[in-house]
Amino acid sequence: MSLEHRLHDRCACGSSLSSYAQSSASAASGRPFALAGVQRVYERPRPFTVTHIALDLRLDVPKKSVSGEALLDVSRVDARAKELALDAVGFDLAAVELRAGDEGGFVAAEHVYDGQTLRVSIPEAAARVTVRVRYSATPRRGLYFLAPDEHVRDRPAQVWSQCQDEDARHFFPCIDKPHNKQSTSLRVEVPEGWFALSNGARESDEDEEQGGVYRYRLDDPHPSYLFTLVAGEFERIDDESEGVRLHYFVPKGKTDEGKRTFKRTPEMVRRFGELTGVAYPWKSYSQIVVSDFIFGGMENTTATTMYEHILLDERAAIDVTADDLIAHELAHHWFGDLVTCRDWSHAWLNEGFATYMEHVDREGHLGRDEYEHGVRGDVASYIGEAQGRYRRPIVCQDYEAPIDIFDRHLYEKGACVLHMLRLELGDEAFWRGVNVYLTRHARGIVETRDLMRALEEASGRSLERFFEQWVFRAGHPELEVKIDHEGEALIVTVKQAQAKDGKEKDKDDTGTHVFALDLELDIVIDGEVRREVRRVESQAATFTIRVPKRPAFVVVDPELRIVGDVRVECPADLLRAQLAGASTARGRLLAASLMGKLDDPATTRALGAALAKEDEFWGVRAEAASALGQIRSDDALEHLLAHARTAHAKVRRAVAAALGKFRSAKAADALKGLTLRDESYLVEAEAARALGATRQSAAFDTLIEVLDRASWADIVRAGALDGLAALRDERAQAHVLTRTRYGIPTRGRRAAIMALPKLGTDRKVREALEELLDQSDPYLKVDVVRALVDVGDTKSRGPLARQLERELDGRVRRRIREALRDLGGAGKREAERLREELDSLRSEHAELKARLGKIEALLAPKETNGQANGIHRDGDKPEAEKEAVEKGKKRKKDERASR
Repeated sequence: MSLEHRLHDRCACGSSLSSYAQSSASAASGRPFALAGVQRVYERPRPFTVTHIALDLRLDVPKKSVSGEALLDVSRVDARAKELALDAVGFDLAAVELRAGDEGGFVAAEHVYDGQTLRVSIPEAAARVTVRVRYSATPRRGLYFLAPDEHVRDRPAQVWSQCQDEDARHFFPCIDKPHNKQSTSLRVEVPEGWFALSNGARESDEDEEQGGVYRYRLDDPHPSYLFTLVAGEFERIDDESEGVRLHYFVPKGKTDEGKRTFKRTPEMVRRFGELTGVAYPWKSYSQIVVSDFIFGGMENTTATTMYEHILLDERAAIDVTADDLIAHELAHHWFGDLVTCRDWSHAWLNEGFATYMEHVDREGHLGRDEYEHGVRGDVASYIGEAQGRYRRPIVCQDYEAPIDIFDRHLYEKGACVLHMLRLELGDEAFWRGVNVYLTRHARGIVETRDLMRALEEASGRSLERFFEQWVFRAGHPELEVKIDHEGEALIVTVKQAQAKDGKEKDKDDTGTHVFALDLELDIVIDGEVRREVRRVESQAATFTIRVPKRPAFVVVDPELRIVGDVRVECPADLLRAQLAGASTARGRLLAASLMGKLDDPATTRALGAALAKEDEFWGVRAEAASALGQIRSDDALEHLLAHARTAHAKVRRAVAAALGKFRSAKAADALKGLTLRDESYLVEAEAARALGATRQSAAFDTLIEVLDRASWADIVRAGALDGLAALRDERAQAHVLTRTRYGIPTRGRRAAIMALPKLGTDRKVREALEELLDQSDPYLKVDVVRALVDVGDTKSRGPLARQLERELDGRVRRRIREALRDLGGAGKREAERLREELDSLRSEHAELKARLGKIEALLAPKETNGQANGIHRDGDKPEAEKEAVEKGKKRKKDERASR
């Protein structure tokens, strides 16, 4: 089990708050990323560069509109160019004027405007010009106006921008691409009593601000997607780190939550500066919390915007942290803001680094075990997308909109590649290379080869093959590793299962090529650890390693050097010894993750013992709980029940999830208690989810009781809705349908939307979902589309196609296009039914094997002649016992054949 270590949305990547946010696995593994008709995207020409944008804006909050003027300083690059193309969507133009050089007045400029692009004629002799655009706009993207209404009365009145990836063009004219970086200044008029935040230094005085006028200036160049404007009523918390002024702006009455949430920001500023060798690049850093933000956070230069769920109350802070999101957006000020990807195909240089720095912060704050557990979670997240939705290279130009590639490949796989590079090069060379990369390209633009060359320069290594297979090609290794021992030989058999034909493919979007990688093995004999490394460069390989005796255990890939799916087959006694004796939490956790496939009494006892260790790393205990849930025997259930109230909240959550694997009243009773009362929101939510999975009819009343319980981020309601979906009780449909309505908090609505298809796929459900396609929240619309695919009715193709025609959000457009591709077959519901039947058969199989184990134990003789616990060499077994064992083996063989 991998409990999600990251509980927040981030900049552009999908939600990860609870189970309903996981990537759908309905698509075939290895499905191509590029959709039909999508053409490769290349960086567009840059005949002119915008060097400064000065905005003078007025906000009309009731009308949700903006008006004013933009002054753009422009420098010529191409001596032959005659026309400046500015991105500007939906403007009402009042005037377009031009001034050549720094002196003289403005004159009317020749221009053409088609509602999307403003083309301004530039005199051939002019090396530098200033363009003035007077305009008004009612933005549909980029700038958002919030206000309370009859359904959501507690929503504050606010205005905030969100310009990534290319939405600045909706409220000011610009070159809306990451390759153009300019300084900015802003004068904005807001309602009196409001505060306004933008990039850089605040230059307005107290008299201006009392009249609702705020002025900001940032002299360092940054791209248009990092421009920000936030206006509303906030309280400010001041802090400091390394001479950098820190400000945290929170909604009124949320100061305590703000202090609790942002308290580690100064430590992160120091750590990132020390590791990179580059101090925080600006004089101040603000974090402002807004409502209904469409991302988790956005790293606008000097002024990050955060969504409201980053604020933690005391109960949430028990086992939720905002540190990952804070570290991510702060890290962008080095990776993305200071150095910026030249085009979106290289955006992993922004997002992969920011995601990796979350792990680096966790390592410095909580230790190596937490670091490795976090990286392992990112490997799992990436593989889930690669096996379920599509595979693509990290650097990819085949997309309809840039937001298409802001996915698990960009974030999680990008972070894991950096983890591998750090291990490959060593800490000193890696961070020295990062310093070269940052200082050489400071305030400029970069592409992937710039990072590669900097790391090569710092390490003296050639990294072309590494980047070719991990960054520029799709896929990952799917290794099957078998460990055997014979005499003085340890035999390691390795197969790359993803390379079905064993051949390299030069042009391959499915990731089925053979990887070249080092397989590390820690062989433990008499307490001594022996590290062996074998190079794997073919589809299949066998290595024989001489050993003086049978190892106690062997840890495969002990440092997580392989970002892929590594499946290990190993004798059970070695795994039990590894769980008990590995020197690292990762080694013990790996053993636990493999032991869920074994259901002998010794394995169950070993897992129970690991779960019981209060001083063990929580991730190992959680994995042990998950393995017990996979075994599903009576003994496994007893171990889980014994620790249902264990002190560590994350372990309790894992135990709750594992109890959901048992369709028994005993498991349901324990889960009911956790659902109704626990100090942790997350435990209550997981218990509710698992309670429904037990399929006990009595669970219905409990889930209804907590369905509207208030909690951080509405997570308990989400868990209860997931539980009702798993319960499959027809009475639940009306309750779930009611929670899809506007006015229910968005995260609860999303859980209800994803639950509906599990409770019915009739016309009523389909039409209810189709009516939600025009909602404003993009995350919610994505879930509506996914739910319609789960329903599987081809009649939804029409409403989906109509929504696609008017949809502006790239994330939603991508999901709709995938849905239109996938709808048309009736196989999904049948596949789900078969999966449920298989799960039921597995549960029955586990019960039968548990009973067989008890019978064999009863047949075994008592301890004699110093042979403890009835264990004999084959030649020493009494004939009666041999006969009983042979009968047991035959029964097992017959069971397998019948399955």
